[in-house]
Amino acid sequence: MSAVSPPCSFHVTPLLFRLSLEIMTLQPRCEDVETAEGVAITVTGVAQVKVMTEHDLLAVACEQFLGKSIIEIKAVLLQTLEGHLRSILGTLTVEQIYQDRDQFAKLVRDVAAPDVGRMGIEILSFTIK
Repeated sequence: MSAVSPPCSFHVTPLLFRLSLEIMTLQPRCEDVETAEGVAITVTGVAQVKVMTEHDLLAVACEQFLGKSIIEIKAVLLQTLEGHLRSILGTLTVEQIYQDRDQFAKLVRDVAAPDVGRMGIEILSFTIK
């Protein structure tokens, strides 16, 4: 006699993940960063970012962030912005940073935009407090 196994069945429940398309506000802060002159300064910025909605870029954002909380997404973006902010601060003098804050903020935005763009994120604005 041969043993017959009972039929096996699986029930698959689809997972539902959401990725917010709302604007996120970040406050990158770099403390005691040395400028080109070796002067330690602290700089705080405010960035408005959001997930890009163009199909291919939205797919990239989903690949990077789907299943992550807003807090986790903000943490990744904050680390990226702070890294760029820190590296740019090291190349400028105190006078360059404070005399033309708008130009400094634009430089940070321009340098960071390609990196966050590869994550499917767009920098809408970046200013220095």
